Amino acid sequence: MDFALYRTIAAQGGVFTTAQARESHSEWEIRVLVAAGRWRRSPWRGVLVDGDLPDSPALHVRAAALAVGPDLVACSSTTAALWGFDVLGPETLHFLGPPQLANRSRPGIQVHPSSLGTDDAVLVDGVWVTPAARTACDVVRLTAPIHGLATLHAALRARACTRDELVAAAAAQSGLRGVVRLRELVPLADHRAESPMESRMRWRFVAGGLPAPDLQVEVPVDGMRRHLDTGWRQQRVGAEYDGLVAHGSREQLRSDRHRANQLTQTRWTLLHFTDVDVYRRPHQMIITVARALRLPCP
Repeated sequence: MDFALYRTIAAQGGVFTTAQARESHSEWEIRVLVAAGRWRRSPWRGVLVDGDLPDSPALHVRAAALAVGPDLVACSSTTAALWGFDVLGPETLHFLGPPQLANRSRPGIQVHPSSLGTDDAVLVDGVWVTPAARTACDVVRLTAPIHGLATLHAALRARACTRDELVAAAAAQSGLRGVVRLRELVPLADHRAESPMESRMRWRFVAGGLPAPDLQVEVPVDGMRRHLDTGWRQQRVGAEYDGLVAHGSREQLRSDRHRANQLTQTRWTLLHFTDVDVYRRPHQMIITVARALRLPCP
């Protein structure tokens, strides 16, 4: 066993290059160790992983960082996952470098030159990444509008950053693509949103011209305190997102119907929407809410 190599592997968070391995091992020894499971190959040519370490998002990113160069910094949705507020799911890994950066993209890895630089990078789980507030703002600017408010809500809910930090990060991105939309959304960011789909539904309401609904609206009923996902207190209208996982069991269905009946008795109008409404029928959803609020239909 070459302890110098294993110290290098440990210092690099369990990832290493075949060039580093060749300093103390022959090609045959490398193949034997991979076949035995002591080492395993990463998705990127020339990068190996310590076989004793379980797969994880951070390990995956550390391997990718070795493939594109240690001088780069993880960013966008890749970093959002490491901060704990990714709402997009697995996708291409993203890294930042200086403006004059030569193209180093690989299959599954996209490298972006950055006009803002990477001097503010911080270390998270062994990976150099953009700060949480900057990351959230980058995701909002560079992804589909429907994911923007969900990202900001998730960042605050994860306590990865504060509202003031989001405001400052948005100001620092002046002149960049998508920054106008970003600045419109930051004032709406709220840590009380409980799921990305609730956030997407709330964004549809605002983008559709409706007043921004409050979140987690508390309604006293029968000596209890019920909470609505979103609602307009003055008009006593609530809107809830019904996902299959949270509302799909028979027991949950019974509880939901009992709760709905209780709220109806307190003169609240309770509207229910699903992913089909949010993604495919947003205009009809807006009309339904507008009528309940007694507002002109958009």
